[in-house]
Amino acid sequence: MSKRTLDVLVDIDGVLYPFPEVFTPYASDQLGRHLELDTTRWEFYEEWGLDYAGFVELVTQGVDERRLWWEGAPYADVPGAIERIQRGGHRIHLVTARDITGIEAALAATNHWLAEHGFVVESVNLAQDKPRVLAQLGLDPAGCVAVDDGPHHVLAWEGAGVVAMVLDRWGTYRGDHRAARDLDGFADFVERIADGSWSA
Repeated sequence: MSKRTLDVLVDIDGVLYPFPEVFTPYASDQLGRHLELDTTRWEFYEEWGLDYAGFVELVTQGVDERRLWWEGAPYADVPGAIERIQRGGHRIHLVTARDITGIEAALAATNHWLAEHGFVVESVNLAQDKPRVLAQLGLDPAGCVAVDDGPHHVLAWEGAGVVAMVLDRWGTYRGDHRAARDLDGFADFVERIADGSWSA
């Protein structure tokens, strides 16, 4: 039985790029106080007294200063896992909600970071409503698999007919979606779908 070629839809922050770990010391510098990173939920900044608007303002400032998204090595497991997925013939599309800082700034930072670390992907897509990229890219949901650290995005992917997985790097996810602790675990999942050894 031949292996399937899949379109692999990958989030960036918390999946490839250590955004919470990079953002915390940056925010601490800007706010002038020590901040602890609480990874039990995605809205970790609320523990610091920031609302969403304040969070976006701080992120935008960090991107403009080229201290966020421009700097920071990928998680250690990422290069090898990306290579495995691509070696299997699969196409990687990055799908990120980074447009909160403006499309131009987000793309400039993301493309710089990808080039800096030698990552070559099929496409980079900015979207709050991530499944809308399926129509934009002309992808069949049945031929896709997605990974995201935001369970709400995983739910959206599944609602669009895409098999999806939560990336739970900190071991704090308590929901009932399928989950992996690192990108290697997700790469294993991609391989199982491709060779037909996984079924819903």
